[in-house]
Amino acid sequence: MSDLLIELRYLDHGEKHQHFISFRYKAKSWHKPQQCYSKVESTGLGMNIRHFSSNIPQKNAREIYFDFYVKRGDSSEDRIKEVKNMCFSDRLSNHSFLANFFRLMISSLAYEMFLLLKQKIKKTRFEVAKKWLISSNRTYLLKVGAMIKITKRRIYYQLSKFFVYKGLFREIITQ
Repeated sequence: MSDLLIELRYLDHGEKHQHFISFRYKAKSWHKPQQCYSKVESTGLGMNIRHFSSNIPQKNAREIYFDFYVKRGDSSEDRIKEVKNMCFSDRLSNHSFLANFFRLMISSLAYEMFLLLKQKIKKTRFEVAKKWLISSNRTYLLKVGAMIKITKRRIYYQLSKFFVYKGLFREIITQ
């Protein structure tokens, strides 16, 4: 019923609206009722309804949603998405187990390399780069046209004069 009211409010005012609900619920398989929360949102593209249960002592449903439910994705779920989509760990289409295992290990090593790169970026003065995803790190720092000259004593990187993040690149290399 509340989802219909929220949708009608969107249709009347043309603005996005969120409503948070806290209630007790007991599923058949549960031994006792649990504290449950819902977010009902009208976005203009349709209804967005989220339900979750929590053993956190009862608080305001809005607080629980933003302080707990939303933040959980900032850690584990986003890291899984980075490995899967940005390090291509989902490309395991070979018929051989060993070939797929090898591809997964390469993806895992690539992810570890990007984590090290992120740690180095955090030590620099470039605030914009500190918020980059793995795909941005790859695009802006690794897919760069450069000439590398190796001598007995040094390695020289000759970067393009149009390379926007030359300063960041230098800071990372000199760490």
